[in-house]
Amino acid sequence: MTASFASEGWSALASAVRTPSGQVHRELVGTTDGSEPLTKDHLFDLASLTKVFTAIAVHAAIDDGLLGLDQPIAEIVNVAAVRGGVTAHHLLTHTAGLRAGSVAWRTGANGDTVLADVLDVAPLAPPGAVHEYSCLGFIVLGIVLENLHSQPLDRIVLERVAAPLGATTLCWGPISPAAAVATEHQPLRGRLRGSIHDELAASIGRPVGNTGLFGTLDDVEALATAIASRKVPLSSRAFALLTTPDPAAEASGTQAHGLRVGLPTFARSPTLVGHTGFTGTSFVADTTTGAYAVLLTNRVHAGRAGTSVEARRLALSHEIGDEG
Repeated sequence: MTASFASEGWSALASAVRTPSGQVHRELVGTTDGSEPLTKDHLFDLASLTKVFTAIAVHAAIDDGLLGLDQPIAEIVNVAAVRGGVTAHHLLTHTAGLRAGSVAWRTGANGDTVLADVLDVAPLAPPGAVHEYSCLGFIVLGIVLENLHSQPLDRIVLERVAAPLGATTLCWGPISPAAAVATEHQPLRGRLRGSIHDELAASIGRPVGNTGLFGTLDDVEALATAIASRKVPLSSRAFALLTTPDPAAEASGTQAHGLRVGLPTFARSPTLVGHTGFTGTSFVADTTTGAYAVLLTNRVHAGRAGTSVEARRLALSHEIGDEG
């Protein structure tokens, strides 16, 4: 699947497909920044694929007895965003009633000031009433994990999730520009290569649970392989919640605990599970056959207008069933 960069807006593409028979096809094409050839060791800004690693870490904490799925989060982090009975279940399924995001960074604020805008604003709806995809919920989950483990989020996720999966080069940004694939040139922040693309996460200035991870094709393959083969280091209870649509998010029809199931924009089948990232990343996995498809691009490299990866995501998704 050769990339046509001039028309599609990105400079780098890495993909991997494992078919039901076990054949694996990988592709690396393009450049990190318009000139330097892409290699297997370059790290992409994974954007919201970060949420999947966070969700696994949350369920690991539940498996370990540190947290109850239906325990009020205010018992751990007593802030306005989770008062009224918000639980881990609500945050993982985007049904906590929180805003989709925060734009406090647009004022030039950063650090604790931006984080306060995330934590100190009450939900817009009662927990469980609506499904609203929210980056804020996963920022809260990251802080919950830090409180439970008395460790920073990056250490928790890398030691308790990435290492067992074999995602050995996964890391939180910012990272060395030389190791990274460039994302976008932003008017206020300049050329981004190694810096976290998401403005909210970048402005907070510390690892947060919604976005900020960088990884190679091998790293995301390790995640997709574990999900497709049902070998995520979690209980069967947790795995079922990660990969089964949740009744509390019935309006969306596709929301599980941190993963999406059969989302038409990237999955050819209603049984495929996975997630997407704004920078042009995604994976889908078939838990019945062990097949998976991973796509990493920097789709915003030439700007956000008119750039899309949905056709390529779906094409790769269809290749899961192909044996040739």
